[in-house]
Amino acid sequence: MSIWLILLIVLALLTFLTHPSLRYKKTRRWRGERFAHRGLHDIDAGIVENTLPAFRAAVEHGFGMELDIQFSKDMQVVVFHDDDLQRMCGDPRKVYQLTLAELKALPLAGREDARIPTFREVLDLVGGRTPLLVELKSGPFNRSLCEALLAHMKDYPGEYIVESFNPLIVTWFRFHARQLVRGQLVGPISDYIPTVGRFPAFVMAGLLLNSLARPDFVAYDANAPRFFSPHFQRFMFRTPLAAWTVRDPGLSALVTRRNEINIFEGAGRPAAKRATAK
Repeated sequence: MSIWLILLIVLALLTFLTHPSLRYKKTRRWRGERFAHRGLHDIDAGIVENTLPAFRAAVEHGFGMELDIQFSKDMQVVVFHDDDLQRMCGDPRKVYQLTLAELKALPLAGREDARIPTFREVLDLVGGRTPLLVELKSGPFNRSLCEALLAHMKDYPGEYIVESFNPLIVTWFRFHARQLVRGQLVGPISDYIPTVGRFPAFVMAGLLLNSLARPDFVAYDANAPRFFSPHFQRFMFRTPLAAWTVRDPGLSALVTRRNEINIFEGAGRPAAKRATAK
């Protein structure tokens, strides 16, 4: 067998495994959208990430917002990024080990006025005025979290899209909520190795489970050293891309020129896309 035939077979297999959904009409609206990462937060101004003031600030400045959801111990959907509470609360316990009431009792970043909100509280605050990018955190109850998100959004008046690092979560939305625009989060292989091992890390970082999830967009770590999979998506499939987390004006300008979704914070903040909400 010639080397060219081998390369052709490898390319064909790679193309099949990494193929996204190609629903370009559904994703066209989202190209170039701006999402404030965990809300428009600024710790120096006393606005903590993933809190109601951060989401209120995003709305007031006309930005959409990216936020993270997971379950509390009593199966309430809360908005919080980390798996554990160490970084934000100085508590080593996992989020799912505490009830909502226990989580609400913990100040965030040492501020008594900053508390973990529920997803419902965020939805009531935003009220559809600007779009949402909802990341579902992987945990012991992934299917239930997907179902809970749909239940929360059933009568929500605004626009939203979903994403996850877990391709099985993205796959669930492919088969149970086909109308939703769904995204696959991806980072370099070094991000995955400590938690899942080398081969699963290769599969995850290479987007080799796109064959199951068929994501509508790929959200990539824009600060990582260049890694293959998002660029393969861009040039092979013209996949809509989302860049996270954009903290630099130069990078923000590049993402804007590429018409990618801009998930930004701090100095990466672009001009607002829509008029300031009243």
